[in-house]
Amino acid sequence: MATVIYRCPVGAPGECPPSATRGYCQVHMFQHLERHDPAEDVPPAGAPDDARAATPAATPVDAAPVDASSAGPRSAVDPEAATRPARPAQPQQNRHRQQQGQQQQDRRPQPRPARPQVVGLALIVAGVLLPVRAEHRRGGGGLAIGRDEPDCAAVPGLAGLDQLSRHHARLRWIDGALYVEDLGSTNGTFVDGRRIGEPTRIGPGRRLRFALDLDVQVVEIDEFGAPR
Repeated sequence: MATVIYRCPVGAPGECPPSATRGYCQVHMFQHLERHDPAEDVPPAGAPDDARAATPAATPVDAAPVDASSAGPRSAVDPEAATRPARPAQPQQNRHRQQQGQQQQDRRPQPRPARPQVVGLALIVAGVLLPVRAEHRRGGGGLAIGRDEPDCAAVPGLAGLDQLSRHHARLRWIDGALYVEDLGSTNGTFVDGRRIGEPTRIGPGRRLRFALDLDVQVVEIDEFGAPR
């Protein structure tokens, strides 16, 4: 009975070892071995000696089959080698990918910090809302109170208040806080019923009185100038 072996169809003579069972080539990992009859390699009688020498030796009939466990991670006799998952990426490749991901994340637009809410204050004088200018405005901001002050020109009937001085008081910002200061008026400036003699800090809800007949309320306004 002739011996049947399995050989790699793409390898050069002597490059790929034959096998007694079906499987894959140990050199060309994913190449199926093909059935081969050693009798075909025997040169006919009278052939040159070099032809006989070039013919590879056939595998004995009783040759033991190749052990798949000794063939390495992708054995030639392992039919499931082609379906196994790919090897994990090398650590250097993983670090490179992490660096690329970090660079892409750094290029993303970062959210801008929220601007602090600016608190605006105003006076209600005879039913008229007089906003206090912010301190970053020219002249330091604030508000001037008096019969001849341009800041009070929109208040009706103010010029007829004899108790109010022409330049009675001034509101100004000091370190982000609002203060009221009497400008040496005859009838004085009052905060919550108390006459003041030096700059006094005020805020929303405080009640001011200039002279004897002008009551004023301090209110907070939003960015559009409307009372909160």
